[in-house]
Parts: sequence; C-alpha cells; structure tokens
Amino acid sequence: MSKMDVKPVITILPVGSVDPEILRHISRKLSEKFGLKCDVSEISYDVPKEAYSPLRRQYLASYFVQIAEFHARRTGALRVLSITDVNIYAPGLNFVFGEARIWGRGAVISLFMLRPEVYGDPPNFNLLVERAIKEAIHEIGHTFGLNHCSNPVCIMRFSNSIWDTDAKSEDFCEKCFNVLRRNIARALSDRG
Repeated sequence: MSKMDVKPVITILPVGSVDPEILRHISRKLSEKFGLKCDVSEISYDVPKEAYSPLRRQYLASYFVQIAEFHARRTGALRVLSITDVNIYAPGLNFVFGEARIWGRGAVISLFMLRPEVYGDPPNFNLLVERAIKEAIHEIGHTFGLNHCSNPVCIMRFSNSIWDTDAKSEDFCEKCFNVLRRNIARALSDRG
C-alpha cells in the first residue's frame, strides 16, 4: 500500500466557518488538476484572533499559512490549503485572494473577496466556486515551486483584481504544467 493510499497528499483545511459544499468542489478540482489525492479535513481551526488588524479590519494572511504548515507537519500531508471566509491581506497590499510560499507546505485562500456581492453583484454560488477553484489551484501551484506566469490565461498569472481572476483559465500553460509535473515528482520522492 502506498503512502498516498494512507494519507491525503493535499488536505483542504477550513479555518473558521466555510461552506462544506465549496470545500468539496475545491477538493475534487485540486485532485483532478494535480493528479494527487485530496481530502477535506474533518478538523477545522478557529480564525486566529492575533491575525486581526483593527485598523484595517482584516486578517494577516501569513497566520493562515502558518496554520496550514502546522497542520501539514502534524498530519503528514504533503500540502495543506487553509480556506477561510474572512478578509485577508498581506503587507503593502489592500487585500489578497490567497497566499503561499514557493515550495512551502501550506497555503491559504479567502472566499471573502471572491464573492460577487463584494463588487455590487448578486450572490452567485457557481461564480464563487469557480473563483475559489482558480485561487486554490494557483496557491497550491506555488507550493510546488511555480512562480507567477506572464501568460494571460495561465492559472499562475497574478491576479491583481477579481477581473484578472475571472479572465484566466483554471489550467496551467504548457510551460508551467511541465515544471509542475517535474516538481510534483520531486516532492513525492523527497517525501519518500
């Protein structure tokens, strides 16, 4: 029996209250795009109070990445994606859709700024899920060593706005896909 049969390789970790249906959609798509087993954790974490900035009324994204990395070490998962519904930011930016360290074991995405109603549109579950899937694939791509890509439709293109997210596809360009395949093989052999 391989380790992939025993433990999830990618774990989706809810931080705070997150719709389980969204988590299931993201899990299925990550498994498909990365060719790896992906599960939703039965454990969830509370939103870290110490991450909150009263001045900004937002949460510092790096705390959520740390939670994901802690969970990866604790469970043996190869990668962990924290998903939250609170508004997150990184220093120097108004907000972020997500954050990850290149070759890190943890990442985060937030559903908050992906919601159509934030932009004055009516709620749209399918559009929210589509955006969340794109950001999840993008951030997990970083954890497998991918940098931002200049190809305007590649999933690894940086999203400076929601319109950038909507414009790109959920697929890797050929160049990024080839690097990703090599890097996943490397990560799995290092796990050995």
